[in-house]
Amino acid sequence: MIRRLLATLLLTTPATAQIIPTGTPAADILLSQALSEHRTFLTCSALDHQIHQQIMQNWQRDVDAAAAALRAATVPQEAIAAFLSAAKPENLMPAPDTPFEDIRQLCDSQPDWATRYAQLDITLLEFKLAEVLQ
Repeated sequence: MIRRLLATLLLTTPATAQIIPTGTPAADILLSQALSEHRTFLTCSALDHQIHQQIMQNWQRDVDAAAAALRAATVPQEAIAAFLSAAKPENLMPAPDTPFEDIRQLCDSQPDWATRYAQLDITLLEFKLAEVLQ
């Protein structure tokens, strides 16, 4: 319980809190879920440059696909811009001055993050978002 609270506090910043509803609750849930998952993936992979870069590239591709799906569904531009801002890796990762111990505790509280990512047990916006926006 304390570890989950720490994770929430550690990774919640004003930049990530500025999500504007798209007008489709199912899409809002998917976007929020993907952002939450990638907070963990980007943070916990940061010590392995190769894996971190791959996760960042995959995330950017998914964000681009999500933005295209949102535009195609004529979601308000403000909502798209808010999502794109929240999805920036620097807004998903802890501040540079976050103590390493806090980050370690976050990653220890979710020890299966790498397995989940490798098995694609994640929210893939590219495939799921268009479905809920139709």
